[in-house]
Amino acid sequence: MNTTQTTQTRPQLETLACVNERCESYGQVGRHNLTIRKIYGKDQIRYLRCRCCGAEFSERKQTALWNTKVAEEKAVSVAEHLAEGCSLKATARLAKVHPSVVTRLNRKVGRHAEAFHDERVQGVKVVALEADERHGYAQDKSQSQWEAEVIDPMSKFVIAHVQGQRDEALIRRLLEDTAKRLAHRQQLVLFTDGEASYASLFPEIFGTAYQPSRQGGRGRFPNVRYRIPRTLAHVQIVKRREGQRVVEVALRYVHGSMRCVQRVLEQLGYTTPNTSAIERRNGTARRMNAHQVRRSLAFSRRDDTKVALGWWGLTVYNWSRPHRSLRLPLAQAYGKKSSNHALRRWRWVWLTTSGQSGIFCSLRSSCPQVRDNLMSLPNSAVCK
Repeated sequence: MNTTQTTQTRPQLETLACVNERCESYGQVGRHNLTIRKIYGKDQIRYLRCRCCGAEFSERKQTALWNTKVAEEKAVSVAEHLAEGCSLKATARLAKVHPSVVTRLNRKVGRHAEAFHDERVQGVKVVALEADERHGYAQDKSQSQWEAEVIDPMSKFVIAHVQGQRDEALIRRLLEDTAKRLAHRQQLVLFTDGEASYASLFPEIFGTAYQPSRQGGRGRFPNVRYRIPRTLAHVQIVKRREGQRVVEVALRYVHGSMRCVQRVLEQLGYTTPNTSAIERRNGTARRMNAHQVRRSLAFSRRDDTKVALGWWGLTVYNWSRPHRSLRLPLAQAYGKKSSNHALRRWRWVWLTTSGQSGIFCSLRSSCPQVRDNLMSLPNSAVCK
């Protein structure tokens, strides 16, 4: 048995859990039920054994690095290059791996990022949401594949992400996915563009359904209608363009009361309703995804490749990158900007799914490490 010390940064056994679904300790950390069976591979990976059920598994089981068949350093490098907007072939050249390795890892991190998002983003408390779509292609220029997202303008946290043709079905998937992740779906204001599907689907998904009474004692009952509470509103920001320039912006208070909208605008620090947060997010997403660059032939040849890149970029944006607009000054000054060139730590704070705030340094993705073996990312570095 190999008992050499591991050279990679490994999590404590107390932060890992049994991955056997039939085990009574399944998914429960801190049970002290895991022991190291052996250490194997060039990366010195630990092979674990559960005392409760006797199951044996790798510490990489159910992580983005599971069964990658490449060195951990190479796999992390590929994931980081993809999140920085490098194409698949460019990533293969920079990381010095075969293009098929990049394609395989892209799909793995994409599926893992989607599962991670589904597990962690639940019960989110928000007061406002902004929704928008950004154009893209898959397979060829004749087949459009849009990316639609919903973001919290206060915390800059992306709550929902879907891809497909821009139609009513796409908007329905986006709004339904958003609603199921919220703690209070009827206590918010939604800001969108002038897409008609938002106005028609908003009462059905976020409102309260009721059955109107029929006239008389015969005939069928009227169709189900939807009531908008006083704490719920929807505003559309309609932009009129001439060429590529915006010449006029019109506001449509589609659902809800203006008093509710004004109260939320005061909390956000806005003077007028707008979609500035999601518009900035669109620009950032295009920089992080090589297949979303405007006016280029760098579109994805496969649908699943574009979907995986979208989910991976979203997860890195939400969990591994600080946002400058959320920066808070330190209580005590740390050196001078003109003379001290050392790493200066700032407090990066955003709203998490549990309502707590996290404090991180300005270079969160520079120290790759393996986290827990459930749904955690392989390369999020937290400054402790």
